[in-house]
Amino acid sequence: GSGWRLDLHDSTGLSIASVGDWSASFIDELAVPAAELAAAQTVTGELRNIDFAARKLTILYPVTRREMDCFYPEELEDLLFKNRRDLLQVTGMMILDDSGVPKAIDDVTDIREVDLSPFSFSRLVRDNLVLIARRPLKLVPLLDESSQYICLRDAGLGIEVFAETRQKVAIELDEQIAMLWSEYALADDDSLDEIARGLKQRLLSSFDGVTHAA
Repeated sequence: GSGWRLDLHDSTGLSIASVGDWSASFIDELAVPAAELAAAQTVTGELRNIDFAARKLTILYPVTRREMDCFYPEELEDLLFKNRRDLLQVTGMMILDDSGVPKAIDDVTDIREVDLSPFSFSRLVRDNLVLIARRPLKLVPLLDESSQYICLRDAGLGIEVFAETRQKVAIELDEQIAMLWSEYALADDDSLDEIARGLKQRLLSSFDGVTHAA
């Protein structure tokens, strides 16, 4: 969500690769089996204890106000040393009690602190659309009441997205901006009511878009 981009070129100037925020999902798909990735869930909670011998960390799950044990593999131990803040996001396989309430997380695949630094949107390339912000769009994320979802809002541009992780929110943000551009900025005025026409003008003044033939 920070808007970083890295372009790699060889000695002749030929482009080799381009990576950025959008690369994270692709890397996850390569590193984690598809079935495991699809079944994994992310929980945000307050760090209460770490037992390095048992490879177990304990968080307070805000939704139930109960402590939850999370069991992680040895290779994630470095992540714990780097991310020992009060609020952590833990991704893995959720274990429920007899009442269907989450009680533990097994097979943890990711541990990280909750990052609420601003998102920056400056450029979107999707299918046949290239969209460039005239000024980088800055959005400050907030946690919802349950602390389980990161939320981004910009009432003026009609943006309202939320997801469990920062990575997922970045994807949702791109998708919603592309949808808003298609549904409002490119729409005929006659098909829009007064409020929608106002949104269209704000989008057109905020972004430059080029649509290529598919």
